[in-house]
Amino acid sequence: MSETQNTLEFSIPSSRDQLVEKTIEEIKKHTYLDPLFDAAFKAFLSDEEALVNFLNGVFHLNEDNKIESVVIKNSEINIIFPSAKQFRLDIRAKTSKGICINIEMQKARPDYFVDRVLLQQSAFMLQSKYEWDKLNFGDLPSCLTKEERAEREIHRYEVPPTYAIWICDFSIGKQKSFRGDWAVRNKKGLTLTDKMMYILYDLTKFNKPYKKITTTEDRWLYLLKYAGKAENLPDFNNSIIAKAINRILVNRASEKLIREQANDMVWTEEELDHLALLEVRAEKKGLKQGLKQGLEQGLEQGRVEMALAMLADNEPIGKIVKYSHLPESKILELKASLMGDAIK
Repeated sequence: MSETQNTLEFSIPSSRDQLVEKTIEEIKKHTYLDPLFDAAFKAFLSDEEALVNFLNGVFHLNEDNKIESVVIKNSEINIIFPSAKQFRLDIRAKTSKGICINIEMQKARPDYFVDRVLLQQSAFMLQSKYEWDKLNFGDLPSCLTKEERAEREIHRYEVPPTYAIWICDFSIGKQKSFRGDWAVRNKKGLTLTDKMMYILYDLTKFNKPYKKITTTEDRWLYLLKYAGKAENLPDFNNSIIAKAINRILVNRASEKLIREQANDMVWTEEELDHLALLEVRAEKKGLKQGLKQGLEQGLEQGRVEMALAMLADNEPIGKIVKYSHLPESKILELKASLMGDAIK
């Protein structure tokens, strides 16, 4: 949850629409839309010029090898296994050299996060393979020569390079740095293929101050992390970055974009139901007074009480992060304190 949401009263509304309208009011008090949420993230990066600059920074490409252009593709893909499943990707693109790229902004850690990354990348690879085959063999005549058949057979299982870039606003357990480059390797570290790559960014570990920002990669990560809280973002004397910043200026954003942002920021009906359930359970367990006191002391304490109630119900850590909007480290600390109390 962003600083914008911190200003919202912590209560369970009777209407989600009311919460959206209130969130819109709060958004308009800020300078920038927060790109850690989908609507602003897409407005910020879903531009070919910005995307090229961002990707050249991600892949650390020099002038001789840099990406010259990208094509931004439809973000929805459908896979049938055995029933149809739709994946809605944040940004999907293909470079002029045929590299297929999926970029995801993940605000809260979902349950089975790594499984989700693998599943989505598998679907993305299948879609990329389908489009690659269509591009290379889709125009072949119905009556093929033996040479055409031979050529098609050679490439039957060939897949294009497919890279996944995940920008996460939560701690990635096995990753010690803000950036992790993951691939399919054997136990000795030998890479099986260079055609699949996972680049995971952990923004909670990206703590470079402004004066130490030197690379293109650093610049984009700095802006993504701090835009939602900033009053004046630096453009690093880069016209491409300046345009991207202008796209998330609240006073220049369309009402449609602001409303999409608000919808991304507020809880869904399912989440509101879950919050109501937590409050009812807390009331039954005699925690209601504690919750009220927490709310009176501030939103942060209210979140702590919510997390404690969820821990008492043995809810998964990922779900507690999602609903309480506390960092995973804080929830683990609360869990440890509860275990300590139990031992006593």
